[in-house]
Amino acid sequence: MKAASTRELFAYWNRLRGSRSAPERSDVDPGAIRTALGDTFILAVDPAAGYPFRLAGSRICAVTGAEMKGTPFAGLWAEPDRTTIVDTLASVTDDAAVAVLGAVGFTELARRVDLELALLPLRHRGRTHARVLGALSPVETPYWIGACPVTRLELSSLRMIWPTGRRRGFVETPPEAPPPHTILGAARRIGRFLVFDGGR
Repeated sequence: MKAASTRELFAYWNRLRGSRSAPERSDVDPGAIRTALGDTFILAVDPAAGYPFRLAGSRICAVTGAEMKGTPFAGLWAEPDRTTIVDTLASVTDDAAVAVLGAVGFTELARRVDLELALLPLRHRGRTHARVLGALSPVETPYWIGACPVTRLELSSLRMIWPTGRRRGFVETPPEAPPPHTILGAARRIGRFLVFDGGR
């Protein structure tokens, strides 16, 4: 993880969950992550609505140039990345997996910024398919952030972390296109990405 906010939120989430697959929404103390709070968000697990933002930190709103509450998270991404994002969120909620994503944000003036995102499972009143905790922050903050809104995201990397050791079934790679790093073990396809195990 490159961004300080991503590392801080993941470490806090991991401490908070203890032996559970995910912590409760009510366990999260904003004061405990005050330095990362501006880069933190919570999504509602509502695939039909595109996983809308329930909360979004001030620095996220500065990046996008808008208040994000109620905005579909999936709507920030163009196809085929949107399909990958929805599949990734399904892994987060179904498997209690953590997703770390690299993205490039583009403005209307064709400026670009490298971003890092984390998506972490979060229980809400005992339900595992209700909320997702996340962080979004620039790897390096350009001078124009806050003045030129990022209007489009493109996915550049995807890594899954399985803190509980649980996984869904793997998708077999077709024989005519074997993965280049089979020594790393089985992989599964999430959208257009072939994801290998790692980071437990």
